[in-house]
Amino acid sequence: MVRIDDKVKQIITDIKLEEARIAHLKNSVEGSAPEVSVAT
Repeated sequence: MVRIDDKVKQIITDIKLEEARIAHLKNSVEGSAPEVSVAT
């Protein structure tokens, strides 16, 4: 059971890190929105 708990914790940590990375990328895109809107 301990191994399973550790694996679940690792997966949750990975998901949180990935969500933070995606949020950062999203914020970066929104930050440069004027340039993007001109290009599109």
